[in-house]
Amino acid sequence: MKNAVRRLGIASALVGVALMASEQDAASQESAVLSISAGQAAGVDELRQWDATVDGMARTGEIVVMSRLGDASLEGRTHEHLAQYFAGIPVFGGGVSRQLDAGGVTVSLFGTLHQGIDVNIAPALSGAQVAALLEEMHGGEVLAGGQPGLGILPLPDGSYALAYYFAMSDGYFYFADAADGSLLRRVNAVKEQQAAVGAGSGSQGNERKLSTTQEDDRFHAHDRMRPAEVVTLDVRFNSQRYRRLFANHLIEGLPPGEAVWTADDYATDADNEWDDPTVVEAHAYTGWTYDYFSARHGWEGIDGANGRTISMVNLGLANAFFASPPFGPEGNGVVGYGRRTNETSEEPYTLLDVVGHELMHGVTHFSVSNRTGSPFGLYNLVPIGARLGPRSFTDRTGETHTCETARFPGVVETPDGFDVGLAPAWCENGRFVLAYSGDGAIHEGYSDIFGESLGFYYQDEGASADYLVGGDFSEGPIRSMIDPSFSRDPDAYGDRFEFALTLDEDEFWDYSGHVFVRGEYFGTLRNDEFGYGGDHWNSLILSHAFYLAIEGGTHRTSGMTVEGGGEANREEIERIFFRAMRDLMPAMATLPIAAALIRQSAADLAPGSDAARAVDQALRAVGLGPGVR
Repeated sequence: MKNAVRRLGIASALVGVALMASEQDAASQESAVLSISAGQAAGVDELRQWDATVDGMARTGEIVVMSRLGDASLEGRTHEHLAQYFAGIPVFGGGVSRQLDAGGVTVSLFGTLHQGIDVNIAPALSGAQVAALLEEMHGGEVLAGGQPGLGILPLPDGSYALAYYFAMSDGYFYFADAADGSLLRRVNAVKEQQAAVGAGSGSQGNERKLSTTQEDDRFHAHDRMRPAEVVTLDVRFNSQRYRRLFANHLIEGLPPGEAVWTADDYATDADNEWDDPTVVEAHAYTGWTYDYFSARHGWEGIDGANGRTISMVNLGLANAFFASPPFGPEGNGVVGYGRRTNETSEEPYTLLDVVGHELMHGVTHFSVSNRTGSPFGLYNLVPIGARLGPRSFTDRTGETHTCETARFPGVVETPDGFDVGLAPAWCENGRFVLAYSGDGAIHEGYSDIFGESLGFYYQDEGASADYLVGGDFSEGPIRSMIDPSFSRDPDAYGDRFEFALTLDEDEFWDYSGHVFVRGEYFGTLRNDEFGYGGDHWNSLILSHAFYLAIEGGTHRTSGMTVEGGGEANREEIERIFFRAMRDLMPAMATLPIAAALIRQSAADLAPGSDAARAVDQALRAVGLGPGVR
């Protein structure tokens, strides 16, 4: 191992277990990840101690104000995000979001800080050299428009590395050591799902109006009537067209906003009576989603600044997705829609709640990125929230895995480059390290919440209001916020799906395909499904809490009864959840941190109200009460 440092153990550096202010002195002599959650549920003394720590770091330049924004919902409130730096170099994922009242007094603090950083800040290799190494090992392209960023990357053993990050043609961000070019981490930029006025019918037979633009003898799916333009491009199941629109902006090294798409890429129609339901739904529902976020939450366009929203339809994919910048036809992100197929039918992934789901991924990305300066939005570099699992387990094939000798399928470096091979299990004190993708669960939970909220907002337009994600598909819904067990997913935080982690000699970590519930072996994914952190499965813990906050009911697992806020409080509860993301969410988070932010948002917006009470009860019912880690 090139970083000759001691392992610090699960209680400090590995997983970011929150250290209370009274514990900081004991931890200050060694590396530690401090997960700060000091808000409505914290005591005044704890909040003030953390505030003093942040102020001290700001005076020494260890953290720097990246944004200072007025609260869109509460007059007099201000939100700062302070990003962490070491010797003038950003620390990936390090920083805090601080809320201030009208007098400048801190109301809440949430985020992650790193102590005990010790790293050589002089890169041994240039960005160009590391890019060449990555391309040689990876077989893909480091995209010319994605200039390498240099930062301090936290490593699983509690040490740190000076690292470059690159966007590559496969839709991932890669983090590589500036000392030798070895791969340290990768982050997927793609979040997947499982003018004139025209008209057309969607896949459900509903007539929808489309705002279009006439060019010569054709009508283009280009909405110029809203402040944020909506553009729908038709890939026509052409894989080369898809690759060009998805990545060529970066391959050609174009600046953000300069397009690689042309008039030939538009979805078009000759008479403005559109007959492709995929185009009709994607284009119309993107406009509907814009109107909802603008009217209800004051959020303008996918990026909050009325930037253009570009969608691609008729992809040769059995999925839908949002890809963050720097990917897309203009380098500012893109939404894509394929088709859901089964034995008897093929339907476009363009139902209203699916379109809203994917666009909410964009809103989540930009709301966090705009405030924190993180190019990745909400992401996961350190497995905060991890814990120790068993010393051994027997899988369903009868094979027994002992921690010190276990090898699981994963990404490995070979003499010929990156490949799928057997990676060592991550072990501490002879026990497997277990974790889940907290950022992914939050991303997916929020996308389901606001995808379904669109249905209730547009009930009068014939939209389905049912808390069923993809409920109008002929094959049935994808997920149920009412009953997560419909898709065999957890409805309580204590029952979350976790995964044994892998960790190679270069400190590259990933999720294995071995799944655990309550620390016990549960099952194994296919060999090609490693790297999945349970994003969609665990998302229902959060989205089910949203359902209970409005509709109420007795929680199946905890037995707790929630007195829902009802229809009269739907709008307020939506605002509470949205504000937690828009104004408070740090760049790295877990489900308990998200719950603390939502609870804080309720206390800020509607203290003592039925809506705040319902939100608190619902979060407690799903196991996300105050103090849960």
